[in-house]
Formats: sequence, structure tokens, C-alpha cells
Amino acid sequence: MTKNKTVLRADQVSKQFGNQVVLSDVSLELRAGEWLAILGESGSGKSTLLRIFGRFLDSDQGKVIFNGEELKSVRGELIPGHESIRLIHQEFELFPNQTVEENISYSLRFYDPAYRTERVRELLEVAGLEYVKSQKAKLLSGGEKQRTAIAKALAEQPEVLLLDEPFAHLDNHNRRVLGNAIEKMRNEQKTSCIFVTHESSDALAWSDRIAVLRNGEIIQVGTPEEVYNKPANSYVAELTGGINWLGSGEKRYFIRPEKIKQTRYPEKSKWNGKVETIRFHGNYWEIRCTNGMEQLSFYRNKVNVAVGEEVFLTYAAKDLGSI
Repeated sequence: MTKNKTVLRADQVSKQFGNQVVLSDVSLELRAGEWLAILGESGSGKSTLLRIFGRFLDSDQGKVIFNGEELKSVRGELIPGHESIRLIHQEFELFPNQTVEENISYSLRFYDPAYRTERVRELLEVAGLEYVKSQKAKLLSGGEKQRTAIAKALAEQPEVLLLDEPFAHLDNHNRRVLGNAIEKMRNEQKTSCIFVTHESSDALAWSDRIAVLRNGEIIQVGTPEEVYNKPANSYVAELTGGINWLGSGEKRYFIRPEKIKQTRYPEKSKWNGKVETIRFHGNYWEIRCTNGMEQLSFYRNKVNVAVGEEVFLTYAAKDLGSI
């Protein structure tokens, strides 16, 4: 597979349900071996775009191109979908009374038995499911169901994998386990993937590029570092993490809380105010301050201030962003 080759592309795709415009002139490409996150709030059009990519839904305008060829209308197909593109819905679509091993094996039922056995063993290992391989799907946790669904989808080695909110409804433990499994699948299976999410932390952690979707329109595409450090507008800035706004009128700047430092010397500070709240987030403390006109948050590994205490803060000019 040629690096940076475009595998799947939406070209000026639009979709409307009744009077509601869900997607408007969306153009987006997936490159070979890439994991692309589509990040947006509920109702932004993420799942609709994924279904159009997966050939379960036709767009009203525009086209979908796979390996250089425009894909046929879904309406003209007896069975929706595409053999080289696998879409995993949030419902997983597993056989509840079959075991994990049987669910994965079902996708390979027409293959040589020896190959089927070896491929299932490989996928169980990659997805970290050996310990529940004999358990019925209906008895699995949400994270185990998600990993089983992904392993089942990968069985026939599709060129593109589509994931609809893969981390939704998972607790922190299962999110970590699924994340580790996804990382292993990325490295070993070499499948290109588009996943949609409303959680910026998932998009930042697991993608090679992020496309931010708002009200059916792509408003920024870039690497996680680009989207986080150089957001296209205030919406992207606030969607992707903690943010502070400085200045007023036409001259407004933003800075991430982790870029702000505390100083003991008032003459070296660029901002001072009183501590309003202190919140513990597990691996850091968030300290929120106010000076009566602006509010500003910064992070610390340990707390050395108290609510009501005055603090002096500084930051590097290079860390200020403007929109």
C-alpha cells in the first residue's frame, strides 16, 4: 500500500433530511494506513457522513471515491455496504448467543479451515480477547463487545475500517484497554480507519489527523498537534481542550492552561488575580483565578496556594494564539 495514497474520499458531499441540512459540501480524504478522526458535537453530522462512506446511505449531492473509482449509488445495490469497507455501529451487531471465537470465525466461514483457525487466533491475540474467547457475546462488557466487533470486522482484512463512537459508554478502564488494542491493531493490521467521536481526548490520542465537523461543515483538518495548538477558530479551540481568553475587542488571544506558569515575583508576572476555585483531576490540579475582568485557569502537579490568595502568573509570548 503506497504511503499517502488516497484510499477513500468524499467529494463535495451534501445530505438533507426533510428541511434539515445535515451535511453541506463536505470534502475529506482518508490516506493509506491512516487513522482519521471526525470530531464534532452530537448532531454535527458525524454518523451520517460515516454511513455515506460505508455505502449504507446515499448523499444528495457529491460523490464517494474508493481507490480512484466513484462508488455506485446505494439505491442500486441489493445489499448495502462495501466488501472492502467495514462499518462498526455502536450496537456492535454481534450474535449474542455465540462465543467471541464463533463471532469472529463467522466472517471467515467460507475460507479454508486451517486459515480460518489461524486468522481467528491472530485476531483474538491482537484484540486481547483470548481470555474470553469461549464466552457468549451477550455476557461481555461494553469494551469486550467493541473489541470483538472490531476483530470480526478485520477478519477478512478490509482496506477501510469505519468506527462509530468506539469509546462511547465505556468506563476509564475499558477505554484504556480498547485504546491499547486499537494501537496494536494499527501497528499489526495496517488498516486505514475513520472513527467519529465527540470526545476531543480520543481524537487527539488515537488519530493521525482530525477533521472537525460543525453543523455539517468541515471547519478544520490537521494533525492533532495542529488542531490543538493552532485551532482555526474559537469553536475548535474550546472543543479540543481547556482554554483561556486574554484581551478584549479586536485583540483577543488564547492560551492553554498548561502553558501558564506561576511566579513568586510580581515584577515578572504578566497577569495577577485571586484564586477562585481549586479542583483535583487525578494527575493534576486546576486552579481557576479572577482579577475582576478576566478569568484564567492554570494547572499544577501540586497545590501551593489557597482559595482567595493572590497569585502572579506568566507565560511565553510564543504560547499565545490569536484568532
